[in-house]
Amino acid sequence: MSNLKDFEAVLSIFEEISKIPRCSKNEEKIAAYLENFGKSRGFETKRDSHNNILIQIPATAGFENLPAVVLQSHMDMVCEKENGSTHNFSKDALSLNYIEENGISYLTAEKTTLGADNGIGMAYALAIAASNDLCHPPLELLFTTDEEIGLTGAQGMENDFISGEYMINLDSEEEGIIIVGCAGGTQICFKQFIDIKKLLSEDEIKNPNLPISLYSISVSGLKGGHSGTDIHIGRGNANKIAARFFNKLNEKYLENRIELIEIKGGSASNTIPRYAEILIATDISSENLKNEAAELKRIILSDSAFNDSDLTIEVEENSSSIEMVSLKSFSKKGAVQMIQFLAAIPTGVFEMSPDIEGLVLVSGNLAIVKTKTESETSEILGENSKKEIEIIYSLRSGNESKLKEKIKEMMDIAAENRFIAEISHTYLPWEPRFESDFLKKCANVYKETFGKEASVEAIHAGLECGVFHRTFPKMQMISIGPDISGAHTPDEKLNLDAAEKVWIYLKEILKAF
Repeated sequence: MSNLKDFEAVLSIFEEISKIPRCSKNEEKIAAYLENFGKSRGFETKRDSHNNILIQIPATAGFENLPAVVLQSHMDMVCEKENGSTHNFSKDALSLNYIEENGISYLTAEKTTLGADNGIGMAYALAIAASNDLCHPPLELLFTTDEEIGLTGAQGMENDFISGEYMINLDSEEEGIIIVGCAGGTQICFKQFIDIKKLLSEDEIKNPNLPISLYSISVSGLKGGHSGTDIHIGRGNANKIAARFFNKLNEKYLENRIELIEIKGGSASNTIPRYAEILIATDISSENLKNEAAELKRIILSDSAFNDSDLTIEVEENSSSIEMVSLKSFSKKGAVQMIQFLAAIPTGVFEMSPDIEGLVLVSGNLAIVKTKTESETSEILGENSKKEIEIIYSLRSGNESKLKEKIKEMMDIAAENRFIAEISHTYLPWEPRFESDFLKKCANVYKETFGKEASVEAIHAGLECGVFHRTFPKMQMISIGPDISGAHTPDEKLNLDAAEKVWIYLKEILKAF
């Protein structure tokens, strides 16, 4: 193993990075930090129009004539927090905790995502730049923006921004595995403008005994997770469960009044939603609503494929008649059509790879559902008789043609249900090359360093290698990284023992040139 002080330099840089807000689309401060890091040390440093940063590190003695190696990571992070957390991702530093579980050291963040995806990759690269005694060829440290919301920094980068012949992407999440392929994907935004009406009539407002009550039905307790790497392990989708509950009420209580006022859930396009909420007004009794929630929970938990035992479906009554007077609800027809659309959207694993055992080939995730406010909608329509529903859906596929097929299928479903569909953030898969010379060299280095074989795999998540593979078709590349569990959730934690092994491995690869 390396000496502890050596690896502590990596952790020290990670701690510095964790003080800087860096949600996707809010990367100006971290880009400025990286730019200053390079320039203050005398390295040639440049920034492009997408805030991508490149720091060029000269080769150490004896390595000057070797081809340059790109060490690549992304600067943004998924910003998720626990319900009730007051953390403000736009300005607050992350609160880091060093813990130990079962004899293993971990790093976590207090009630938020940790951002080890991909802060630890940045820390590795910067620690190499800051060191005076590591052997390496010429290096290009590439830090890209907006990876978590569509790899747009990588996609917008000019072809002459980097020149290296080899790339080591530092964005993987399992030590001992060399990644040589990943899924492509796209994001689809579905929109519909639905008629709204006053919840209560004038006669009902005058009646001291209102005929309906206001209820909030929330779905919580789910683990969530990465919509690529965790999509196959039975995590519940809060948006689908909330829609299922409303559908259940409409199908069973045909004679009752059920008014949908709001539906919302999910917060990130690449995360399986952990929380969703619907606001309804109904004459169904509180007792019956709670019984229906308990019954749906029982049915869901009885499914052997469901792997989210802490699921909670909670019914909370809001007795404020004052609030109800000012509320507007969706038209009955619009609400039912919208919920039926949510039910029709396929979610989860659609197809497994026929070539690589255990690898998901095609999947989909109903990531975000949002009811826009009347003011937001009226700005678009110039009137207050409608409200807009916005749904963010992500597709992934390791096969380009199957990705296109699934996009068409989703567009057809949208058209059938009269939803507008807008495609964005499309990126193509990085198809595996198991025979590259660079892969063989890196695999040999792993075996020589740790005395065992590394596993060579493809993953269902998206990596920027998929973009670079098409921009620089002759560039040989791999992806490595430490064990990160709970990525894209507040349960995210970094295995420090694995992180140190990756640090050792990265230095040995560079030395092996």
